[in-house]
Amino acid sequence: MKRFYVGALTILFAALSTALLAAPPGDITDPNGPLVLHQLEFLPDDFGPPFLGLSKEQKAALREIRSRFHADTRDLRYGLAQKGLEMRKLFTDPRTDEATILTKEKEISTLILKFMDRQAQMKVEWRRTLTPEQIQRLDTMPRPGGGHEFVFGMGEDRDN
Repeated sequence: MKRFYVGALTILFAALSTALLAAPPGDITDPNGPLVLHQLEFLPDDFGPPFLGLSKEQKAALREIRSRFHADTRDLRYGLAQKGLEMRKLFTDPRTDEATILTKEKEISTLILKFMDRQAQMKVEWRRTLTPEQIQRLDTMPRPGGGHEFVFGMGEDRDN
């Protein structure tokens, strides 16, 4: 029986090693980490939707706004993650009363609203960098993945 486990473990290790070695090489020094699927449409060299015709200055301004948003909301996102973990612990503890759970849910809702407010501010800042013609083109902007709505600046579908 021990031979079976050793053999199975060897095969599993070989399969995982092969999968890892077959993966495309990535730049491990990239400060942004690996690309996520929704980022593939807007790679750093081609920032923003191509049909808007953004100038280099606009692209630089949009990148700056995005990085400032991520820096400004880092503590908020961390707080949301922490509150989510606390909520999970409370919810799975049979001794927790309903009032405690509802209080924690209100704390989470407050943080979510703060984050949404900051998102809205970022979108307004992004819009300020656009010309009136580019703003008009936003109405016809296709959503990545093909759909009806695209939230400019976030790359997310809000109607699902």
